[in-house]
Amino acid sequence: MRSMAIRTVSACSLLVMLAGATFAQDSVSRTPGNSDALTTTDDPIITRYIVDAVSLTSSWGGQFQIAPVLKAHRDADPMFPTQLLGSAAVSPDQQQNLSFPAILYSLWTTPGQGISILENNTPSNTIPVASFTRQFGVGFSDLSTGATNAAGALIGQNASAPSRFFVTRVLAASSGYTSADPVTSTVSLGAIDSRGNLFLRADNFNGSGNQVQGENIVRVGLPARNAGINTLFFSGVANSSDQPGATSYLVNNSSVTTNTPAAIPQTATPAIALVLDFANNYRANGAAGVTSHLAGGIAAHRGNPSYANINPFGGVGTVASLARPSSGNRTNALNLFAVTSTGAVASARGATLPANITDGAGFTANTASNAEFLQYLSQTTFRGGNGQVAVGSDPLTSTTIAAAVATDPTAGEFVAVARFGVSTSWTVAAFEGKQVLNGPSGTAIGTIANGNPVTFSAPGADRQGNLYFVAAFQPTVGPQTTALIKAVNTAAGYRLERILQAGQTFAGANSGREYTIEKLTLADSDSVASGTFFSGNVLQPTFPNENPTGPADPRSVGGLIVNAQIVYNNAGTPEPYQAVLLVTPQIQAPPPFCTGDANNDGQINFADITSVLANFNNIYTPGSGGAGDANNDGAVNFADVTAVLQGFGTACP
Repeated sequence: MRSMAIRTVSACSLLVMLAGATFAQDSVSRTPGNSDALTTTDDPIITRYIVDAVSLTSSWGGQFQIAPVLKAHRDADPMFPTQLLGSAAVSPDQQQNLSFPAILYSLWTTPGQGISILENNTPSNTIPVASFTRQFGVGFSDLSTGATNAAGALIGQNASAPSRFFVTRVLAASSGYTSADPVTSTVSLGAIDSRGNLFLRADNFNGSGNQVQGENIVRVGLPARNAGINTLFFSGVANSSDQPGATSYLVNNSSVTTNTPAAIPQTATPAIALVLDFANNYRANGAAGVTSHLAGGIAAHRGNPSYANINPFGGVGTVASLARPSSGNRTNALNLFAVTSTGAVASARGATLPANITDGAGFTANTASNAEFLQYLSQTTFRGGNGQVAVGSDPLTSTTIAAAVATDPTAGEFVAVARFGVSTSWTVAAFEGKQVLNGPSGTAIGTIANGNPVTFSAPGADRQGNLYFVAAFQPTVGPQTTALIKAVNTAAGYRLERILQAGQTFAGANSGREYTIEKLTLADSDSVASGTFFSGNVLQPTFPNENPTGPADPRSVGGLIVNAQIVYNNAGTPEPYQAVLLVTPQIQAPPPFCTGDANNDGQINFADITSVLANFNNIYTPGSGGAGDANNDGAVNFADVTAVLQGFGTACP
C-alpha cells in the first residue's frame, strides 16, 4: 500500500548541527503540559546538548542504560505535541579516540530548562569537550499531515563518564519552509554513518508547487549544513536544494522506483549509497544498475537493503534483503552480497526457507511450505526503515547469520535465522507463544503475544549471534503491551530476554522529571510501522576496549535505538512526546587517574618506569589513561618519567 495514511506512515525528520547553539532533549516545558519540542522554523537548525542516561536492568539482570536522545519536531497542529516519528537508523560504524578543538555542550538538571525558544528557560551550564572515546550517528524521520523532515545527530561518549552522551543534532532536510508553504517533497530516512553522512529517499507524494520530480536518492552531509532551511525542490530544469554544498542528488528524477537506501561508511570520502530498485537492479551511489548482487538460485530482491560492517564473504561489508527464489513465486528467501569500498559486488550468497523449520525445542513452522517473508509490503519500501533482514556473526558456530520475520498461515509469525557457513542451516529464534525468561535457565515472565496487525518488528543482529526486535508481549501479570526483546544465542538455541517494555518509568536525569514509556512503536493500521525497529537500529561495534564474555553479556552490542511515545510527569501534568530512545550497555567508568601510575596497577614503582619505556612516543587521546602515560596528557615522553619519579614508592588512593 503506497498511500500514506495521516499520522501512520514514516518519513524523514530534521537533522541539525549548528556550531555554538546548545540545547537538550531530556527536558520539559516551563509551562507543564505544553510541548518544548523543536520547531523547524523558530528554533536553531543545529543544536548541541548533553543527555545523561539512567540505569536499565533487563529480565536477566543485564545492566543497560537508557536516554531519550532525540525528540520529534513540534507539530503545527496544536492537537499533537510532536510530529509522528518515522524511520530511524543508527550508524553501522563508529569512530574511536577523536580529538578536536573544544566544543561547548549545554547541560542542566532543572525542570523547564531546555531547547525551545518559546517553551524553555535558558540552559544553566555549558561543558567544553575536546575528545570522544567513540562517536556514532543517529538519524530519524518525522511527519504530520503534510510536512516531512529528515534529522540526524552525531553522538559522542567518553570512557571517563560513559553514561553521558554529547549530542550534535542537525536538521538535514525539510519538505517546506513553513507550515503554510506548499510541500515540495516527502523525504524518508534511509541511513546515517558516524561522520554525519545522512541518506534519504525523496519523491513528490503530497507535493505541490515546485515539487521534486521522479525518484530521488539524496545524501546530506551534516557537518556542511549551515543555519538555513534545506528544502528539496524542482528548479524548472532539475531537482535541487537550498543547500547544494551539503546536499548531493545520487539519483535525480529517475523513472524507476527505488527503496530507501542503506550506506557503506567511508574513512576519507563520503559514504556510498546502497540502492535497490524495482527493476531488480542494485545501484551503488545511484550508478547504472547491475544484477550480479543476486546469488545463484535467487530471481529477485524484495524490500529495503540492510548493511553490516562485517565481511565474511569478502569486500568491506555485507548487504542483505528479502528475496524471491528462482523456483516458485513466494518471497521466502534471503539474499546476501559482499561489497567493496567502491560499492561493487564481490560475491553473493542466498538461502531459501526450508520446510519444517524448527527451533529444536518443539516448535515447527512451514510444514505446508507456504510461509513467506512479508515485511516488505505496505509503505516500508518507500518510507523505510532499513532493512528487513538482520546480518551478524555467530562465534559459537563460526557462521554468519541472517534473520527475518516470516509469516506462516497456521503457525503465525516467527523469526527465522539462516546460518551461512560451508553450508547453510536454519533455526527459529522466536515465535508467537515463546516464553520470555528471567534468566538463562529461568522461569517465564511472559510470552510473545499474537499481535494485531503484526507480532514482530524486523530483527537486528550483533556480532555474538544475538537478535533484537520489538514484539507484542503478554506479561505473566498485567495487560498485553510491547517490549524490546533480545534473543540470546546459546548452545541450546535462542532464549528470550526482555530489555525494555512499555509501561516502565524512568527518572529523567536532565529534565528532573519522570517519564513513562507509553508505547514502543510496532505497527500502523495494517502493517509494521516505518518507525518500528529494523536491522538499522543496531549499533554493532562494541564500546572500545570492552570485551564481552559471551552472547549473554550486555556488552555484546554497541547500542540500540527504539522509537517510543513517552509521557513526562511535569509537576503532575502529563507532557507527551515522540522520542528516539538510546539503549546501551552500562559501561563502568575507570577509577580516578593516579598521576605516576603508568601501568594502572595502583602502585608507583619500577614497573611504571618499564611501562613508560615500553610505550615511549605513543600517542593517545588525552585523559584516556593509555599504557605508559603516567601524567595522562596523551603523549608518552620524558614528562611521564618525571611523574613516576615524583610519586615513586607510593600507592594510589
